Amino acid sequence: MVLLLLRWVRRGRLSCLLATEELSLAPEPAQPSQRVTLKLVSSLASLLRHWTVRRLDLTEFCVPAQCLITLLLHDAPLTIKLSPENVQQLLDLLHEVQDKALTLSFLTKVGGDLTSCSLTWEQLHYVLQQSSAQTITVNLRKNQFLQESVTRLLPFLDRISFKRSSPSFVKQAITEVYKAHASQLIPSLLRSFDQVISLTCRELDSVDCAAVLFTLRHSVRVKLNLVWTSIPAGETESFLFSLDKVSQLSVDRNLLLRFIHCCAACDAQQEAASGLLRTTQHRLDLSCSSCVEMSEQDQTETLRLTANDCRAVSTILRHSSQDIQLDLRDCEVEDHGLDLLFPVLDRVRLRASKAVILQLVSLVPVISERDTVRRAVSLCEALGRELDLSHTTVDQRACGALARMLEFSDGLTELDLSHCQLTDQLLLTLITHLHKVQVLDLSHNKITDVSTDKLLQLVSINPSTETVRLFSNNIMDRAAFQKHKHFEIW
Repeated sequence: MVLLLLRWVRRGRLSCLLATEELSLAPEPAQPSQRVTLKLVSSLASLLRHWTVRRLDLTEFCVPAQCLITLLLHDAPLTIKLSPENVQQLLDLLHEVQDKALTLSFLTKVGGDLTSCSLTWEQLHYVLQQSSAQTITVNLRKNQFLQESVTRLLPFLDRISFKRSSPSFVKQAITEVYKAHASQLIPSLLRSFDQVISLTCRELDSVDCAAVLFTLRHSVRVKLNLVWTSIPAGETESFLFSLDKVSQLSVDRNLLLRFIHCCAACDAQQEAASGLLRTTQHRLDLSCSSCVEMSEQDQTETLRLTANDCRAVSTILRHSSQDIQLDLRDCEVEDHGLDLLFPVLDRVRLRASKAVILQLVSLVPVISERDTVRRAVSLCEALGRELDLSHTTVDQRACGALARMLEFSDGLTELDLSHCQLTDQLLLTLITHLHKVQVLDLSHNKITDVSTDKLLQLVSINPSTETVRLFSNNIMDRAAFQKHKHFEIW
């Protein structure tokens, strides 16, 4: 087709100029001979002089590297997408012949992307010595020798970008820059890491910490990843007060708890808390979801929060000017600790295990009715007006507390009490206030026909009740329920 198009152009049968974003050369089932391939590439180069093509896709076109030289010499703006094999072959060839003009054309047309290549230091050094107009991108995982070449790379940081960099390489790079006191290199270093300092699963000593802080001091809006990173106890506050240079902080829950305690204990609580909450995207995630590279056993480990932990959380939440997402899944919390969280629940979007939520519900009723109302309203709002206690066993005390919560709040959009071992007696404790719920799930319990009249009265009291689910209970006579569209019982 390329040969045919070129003949048409030369004969004037295609008089109009064509501009296209991408031209892709698809392979034929049979591999052409080298002579035909050379003719084909030559014709393609000629065709490109008549047509404007911005990208030439040759990733599926298998051709010897020497045959591509003609395309590299094409002087119009053109990006060429090559197969990894062709990129490697061309790089080897260009390093051998040392043709600077051709090398620069090659780097320009592939966009400096050498991520598919396995390089030697001599090859990398050669391409880095070409014009500074083109950034070179390399894959650190495919070029492990770079781990020992950090010092030699420092002069070229403004010309190189690293993909799939390892935390050990990042640590070594920033440490070398720190030891050289080369603060002028930090913008280039961070740009090569896509503005991310990832030190996951590293153990930092005092020199490493000084290097990180030095880097942060000379940077702007960098992302800092410290998930499962060990920091000496004496350095916690220094990191905390360097967060003004950080746009996003990633930490595991243990380190986050250390930062929270440090915020609560320091003199400048407002500044410290604001920085921590801003960089964690206004999320205090103490669940296992904040942890990476954990064993299967660690992923189910429960974090036990003491009253002191909750006091620290409560302290920094008081300094928040907007809602915070507090995630207490995979956590066990003392009752006294949850008592300390109630005053700040009005500024929290809460995610927690069902056990903790049931604890909170049970703690709603207190001696002061005013405080009970405040607790009921704040807990209801923190849960987004949706309460899921399914698959938990509720007793008389829990039902009584839930009834008080419903009594003193505006009600829940959804309440899920399925698989809760609810009996008619326990339902009777709740029934007076269940009309406030729009979607109520009572499925898979021990409710019998004794509660039929109460349940029917429930939907008549509140016309805004949308759905009451009663699947898999001990209700024998379902005729009355099947007359109402609000009930799901079949």
